[in-house]
Amino acid sequence: MLSFARFSNQKFNEYLIIAHGLFGSKKNWTNTAKFLSENLNLEIIVVDLRNHGSSFWSDSHDYLSMASDLIELSKNFSKKVTLLGHSMGGKAAMYACLSYPEIFYKLIVVDISPLNYSSSEFINYIEILQRLDLTKIQSRKDADLELGSQIVDNNIRSFLLQNLFRKDNGNYSWKVNLEALKKNIHHIMSFPTIQSRFEGKTLFIKGESSNYITESHIPKIKKFFPNSNLKKITSSGHWPHVEKQDLFRKEIKNFFLRNS
Repeated sequence: MLSFARFSNQKFNEYLIIAHGLFGSKKNWTNTAKFLSENLNLEIIVVDLRNHGSSFWSDSHDYLSMASDLIELSKNFSKKVTLLGHSMGGKAAMYACLSYPEIFYKLIVVDISPLNYSSSEFINYIEILQRLDLTKIQSRKDADLELGSQIVDNNIRSFLLQNLFRKDNGNYSWKVNLEALKKNIHHIMSFPTIQSRFEGKTLFIKGESSNYITESHIPKIKKFFPNSNLKKITSSGHWPHVEKQDLFRKEIKNFFLRNS
């Protein structure tokens, strides 16, 4: 079972399960989950996907496996279940809805499309983190200094270092299974072949300056999700839920209010 946290509106009539992206965790979505639970009739379930956060580690890290995890979790809830996923979590959510459409109500996909990507900066990040000698790290600041010359973007470096933690013996380790992610990076970048459609209301959210969703992707999106709309978050990149938090939350809130 995936590790998850719950945020509840006592009058809720629907579940929303949120799945983070690569190198993320449920902690990244805590504030958004609290906001949505307070402003909508939802109970929010924020998960750590396999090989991330507090969830189990596995050699398998493909979308069939991740979708199965979300499907099994969703079966535990008695009311309508909507999925929201960002990036890798968005692909897992899409594949879950396409694989088992009868148990899902609506879908929200954040800055990713249901197709194969030829390259990703995340491959480089995995190798950089693997090369970091954790036996010489005495603090998160030490790790930040070590990585500074290789990952110059402060925000990305800070995001990756959220996965660093100190064990009971005082040594540092990673909350992410770097070896499994590296071994499966071709699965993470791809999208499985499937002949199915999800007819539920679907919202795609694109960061304006991100190229993870482009005009050329729209026909493929519509093929799988005929009842979908695309919204663009201005002045944001691949993490619109962080970069333009208020605009992002407004779009999510409007989606539920329009489709309740």
